[in-house]
Amino acid sequence: MDRTAWRQLLIAVGISAVVIAVFLTIAYYAYRSDNVLGHGPLPSSTSNSGAYAITILVALLTILSAGVSYAGVTQTRGFTGRFFWVPYLLVEGIFALLLLVPLRRFGVDAWGGLPTYMVSVPTQLMAAVTLGFLWVPTLSIRLIPPAWRGQAAAVARGTSAAARPLSRAAIRGLPGRFTPSAWRVLSHMQEAARRFEHGFMGTEHLLLGILQERQALAARTMINVGVDLDEARSQVEGVIGRRGSLYTGSGGVTRRCRRVIEHSARLARETGRRTVGTGHLLQGLMADPEDAAGQILESMGVNGQRLAQELRHLGYETEETDQPATS
Repeated sequence: MDRTAWRQLLIAVGISAVVIAVFLTIAYYAYRSDNVLGHGPLPSSTSNSGAYAITILVALLTILSAGVSYAGVTQTRGFTGRFFWVPYLLVEGIFALLLLVPLRRFGVDAWGGLPTYMVSVPTQLMAAVTLGFLWVPTLSIRLIPPAWRGQAAAVARGTSAAARPLSRAAIRGLPGRFTPSAWRVLSHMQEAARRFEHGFMGTEHLLLGILQERQALAARTMINVGVDLDEARSQVEGVIGRRGSLYTGSGGVTRRCRRVIEHSARLARETGRRTVGTGHLLQGLMADPEDAAGQILESMGVNGQRLAQELRHLGYETEETDQPATS
């Protein structure tokens, strides 16, 4: 591996270590607080106000632990690059193992010689809640059909998705002129944002739009370089789903997505094309190595040089037709 890859791996392991350390520290405090409150026939020496203060503090620290876990596992792709999966494996794996360790029985040593607090009820409850916080958004995306999610979003907004047809005017201010296929990709991007109830359109939505327009040049190019379109779509939807429902009705394009489209327009001009095609949009996604959509493509074996070679071989879409015109 090169230096960048080693750095990304070390960052991924470091983030995992910080998340686990925060969790174990707060779990130890929750265990100690439980002991302070008292057990058995003797009354607790803690006053009502003291017990209430401990209760509030434990609750806040537990929320903090879940938040740190979520941020460390799901929001650090820009730092971990191709090793984005390491925090998932280490953090969620350790939490899942904690749930499988037998709880300590009173008067009996902890299983495997583990510290007592690690096999206590408070620690296992914290691990279970944190795992649920990490898993539920992903499971909801996997289990609920996309069409149902779109219908639910439309019902919540008091309008039907079918009653709000997409048009070129609906996506304003994007740089460049687009081929018919590229316009359809942008419409699919907007529909993906609606389906996931997001108040923005990002690069992941753009990649979903490219994957949906399967007869266009970009999708055919990905197939030629060995990408499984269904697998890629599943990965992108998993990433989007972990961000939750953020629908605001604004439907704006994120700055990063706008930069991708601006880069695509520059590529079109540099290749002597009057319009931006789906191939240019795909190249624009690959231009930012820190972007989640580009990282997904890279993880599936796509790189900028190989992509450019394949596009030169297939040609580019023209303004008048979706068929490629060879260079």
